[in-house]
Amino acid sequence: MKITFLLACIGLSTGAVLAASTSDDYKLGAGATIIETQPVTPNRSLLLWMVNPTKNPRETPADPYTCPEQTRGNYYRGATRVSLVDPETHRVINTVKISPQGGEGGGKFDIPYSIRSDYYYHVEGVPKETEGKPTIMWLRDYNGDGKAWEFALFDAQACMGLATTLIGYSEHQDKVIQYKTHLAVSDSKGKGSTTTENWTDYLFSKEPSSPGSWKYEIDYQGRGGSLDKYEIHYDQKAERFEGKLVETGGD
Repeated sequence: MKITFLLACIGLSTGAVLAASTSDDYKLGAGATIIETQPVTPNRSLLLWMVNPTKNPRETPADPYTCPEQTRGNYYRGATRVSLVDPETHRVINTVKISPQGGEGGGKFDIPYSIRSDYYYHVEGVPKETEGKPTIMWLRDYNGDGKAWEFALFDAQACMGLATTLIGYSEHQDKVIQYKTHLAVSDSKGKGSTTTENWTDYLFSKEPSSPGSWKYEIDYQGRGGSLDKYEIHYDQKAERFEGKLVETGGD
């Protein structure tokens, strides 16, 4: 499933910005490689960069994609960072470390450099079922504030379950942030709990029901799991997503 939000992407072409910026310009440190740059305002840009990334082409390029390859394709693997910078002065304002779901401290993550256009990442100018260079920081207005300053990352480990996270520019904080989701969780046995997470199952792969709000369900019952019903909305004051998850059925 591919995101089809109809809001326009802001800014210059990625290639043009990349040609003008290097990791040395921003003093990112040894082994740093800039993967992508996107402007968000005239004096603020987002840098997606990695530390000593390794290049991992698909071993059997003629074969159909496996489920994990739908979010990886041909990919770089390495410690992954997103920085907010001033492109004029080359000042790094702050940096977010991207950890895989369940990871701590910015462990290695996979970023596709060539992937099919009919899954989760935006690939410009190629037909469906064809690989091309993705725009990872495909900026959209996910939180419904009218500003296309956020982008999603996706991580499929298997054919069910899709970890999604949202990164974006907070004008209020003048920082890049990884948005959290706070959920009240309940099940059919009456048990309840709360969780605050960086990665939420399928959230940012789904069309919102209204700007900044989602209502969807994921059925894991065929695999011995539960029917998971989500209702989530963006809390602008807290700068995070809030909602509930109701799990029914299952063992």
